[in-house]
Amino acid sequence: MLIYRGAGFLTLLTPIATLLLLMWLWPDPAVAKGNTSLTQLLIGFGIGAAINVLLGLVLNRGPRAPGERARHHFFFVPMQWPSLVIVVACAAVALLR
Repeated sequence: MLIYRGAGFLTLLTPIATLLLLMWLWPDPAVAKGNTSLTQLLIGFGIGAAINVLLGLVLNRGPRAPGERARHHFFFVPMQWPSLVIVVACAAVALLR
């Protein structure tokens, strides 16, 4: 029994890949090479998780039989909902900062 099913692994992979891409394309001059700032981290994770929310909504659409699990899940929850939690957490930290 895996903690993900289908494309559920993208719940973690997409935000991390987006952050690494952001660090490579637009390095933050205020931090040492190879490091990232909190702003860059929040933007990278937020954008990656938002992409994953949309991807999860598209992949998991369609009718399911009662009791049938989502085709793409992470920790047995459809993959778009943990990604939405990541987006909300990034927005909350950015607003409270």
